[in-house]
This record gives sequence, C-alpha cells and structure tokens, in this order.
Amino acid sequence: MEEPGPMTPGAMPLTIPPELAASVARHQAHLTALIASLRAAGIDEDTVAASVRTLVDSYADELTDALREMLKAQHHG
Repeated sequence: MEEPGPMTPGAMPLTIPPELAASVARHQAHLTALIASLRAAGIDEDTVAASVRTLVDSYADELTDALREMLKAQHHG
C-alpha cells in the first residue's frame, strides 16, 4: 500500500469544516498508526490494505452522521 501522494491534477483540495477537523486529524493518526503497526508486524500489503479499508469504511459512517448533524443544525440555525 502506497503512502498518499500528490493530488490528482485538476482535483480540488478538500476544505474540512472546523467542526470536523479534530475528528479528521484523529482518524488520520489512527490510520497512520495502523499501517505502521501492521507493516512492523510483517503483515502482507493486501491485508494492510483490507484493514485500512475496513477502518475507512467505519469512519465514513461516522463522518456521514457528523455531516448530517452539521447540516441539520445549519438548516435550523
């Protein structure tokens, strides 16, 4: 599994709402630690990739819920 590289040409950078910055930073740290730990344990790259995918999928649910709440608050605020 490769480390993140430069953005795809023409891609727009993501703007992370301040309300989500801590969550995004926390999750990035968890992913970095997971990858380092699995590689240090000699886990093959396919398993590392599958483990990262599982964690990212879980975070997608958390992030979606947080975004819904933000939008709901903006709509009612």
